[in-house]
Amino acid sequence: MKKLLALTAVLLLTATVAGCSFTFTTTSATTTAATTTATPATTTEVSIDMDLIRSEIYNRIYAELYDDLYAEVAADLSQARFDEIYAQVMDEVLDKVISGEITVTPLSIIEMIYAVAAGEAEAVVGITAYGAGGNTVSTGSGVLYKHVGDRYYVVTNNHVIEEAASLKVRTPDGEEYTAILRGVDETVDVAVIYFNTSELYETAAFGDSEAVTKGTIVLAVGNPSGFDYYGSMTMGVVSGIDRYFDIDNDAVKDMFVNYIQHDASINAGNSGGALFNLNGEIIGINVIKIAATEIEGMGFAIPSNLVAAICADIEEFGISKVKPVLGITFVDIFDNPDYFDYYNITLPETITNGFYILSVVENSSFDGYVQAGDIVTQIGVIDIVDTDGFVQEFSQYHVGDIISVTVYRNGEYLTFDNVELKAKP
Repeated sequence: MKKLLALTAVLLLTATVAGCSFTFTTTSATTTAATTTATPATTTEVSIDMDLIRSEIYNRIYAELYDDLYAEVAADLSQARFDEIYAQVMDEVLDKVISGEITVTPLSIIEMIYAVAAGEAEAVVGITAYGAGGNTVSTGSGVLYKHVGDRYYVVTNNHVIEEAASLKVRTPDGEEYTAILRGVDETVDVAVIYFNTSELYETAAFGDSEAVTKGTIVLAVGNPSGFDYYGSMTMGVVSGIDRYFDIDNDAVKDMFVNYIQHDASINAGNSGGALFNLNGEIIGINVIKIAATEIEGMGFAIPSNLVAAICADIEEFGISKVKPVLGITFVDIFDNPDYFDYYNITLPETITNGFYILSVVENSSFDGYVQAGDIVTQIGVIDIVDTDGFVQEFSQYHVGDIISVTVYRNGEYLTFDNVELKAKP
């Protein structure tokens, strides 16, 4: 009972501090009033979203408090009763917001951009890769995402550092530190490096890329065209999600990364830099730009949830266990029926979906099971319909998973069990 009283007292004490200011975003609408003057008068209506207030106050004040206090009273109080008391306290907080005892200060988009520029954007650093002879082989960007003791972890693209004999990181204060490669994921194009220093630098946290939607305002930070434009920031919006590409030019969309498409300006040197939301969270790592005279504003970032998982693996194991590679080239039967007519390949009339195998990469996941000329109809729990559907469903699998594969070969269906999914050979 004492713990219960302590819980209520602490929450109420925190909630009733007069003059507290909470910063959040309101919705606003501008209307034009009809008047007899030549210049119309403009009024601004600001509506307060109470659900948003509740969410922001919870996120900014009570997240850690909630967990800590519940851990203290869990033995004496059910989750339902705790949540009931907590909801009552939150209602009192909202009443105080409405009455003015707690003030709510709207934060404009411009102010949010300034805040990111002065804060998390400083976590974006420069990376220089040197050859064996000390010559510069590439420059790019990276993001300080973790600080443990004197060690800073930096995420970047693998293609920025893949030819390096040695690496240096340039921080916003102009200092340069020798960096060590911890590991890479060649498939997704992610690398983790680290350096040691007692100096204090800004780090940025990974956000939830699953929460990103079309229209989300984003900020790209990096070093376009080298360090002369160090720390450049550009703004845009998310143009699309779950974009897939044929990265290795084998005429098949790769199933490795569901890229975030955006129109914030990025250029050579931005590779490995951060794509931030307005809360200063990393929602992506910039990696690709489509450049052509007839194309403008098409940049792509690796989603942060995928990057964070890969970084965690590399930190612990030195390799990534996140994205497996099947090791096949194939023709999608559903999407490419003309292919089989052109090459006089006869398919069974009953098969209208599946992957017609052209080749299998040695030492890959499917090597020893699948052969050229097979029609793969099921991979794991996924019934093959078409490539687009498959690449999205395949994201549930990781390196080391054991699955079954069903193929049509020489007039019969064969199922291979205990197929281990492997990383890129």
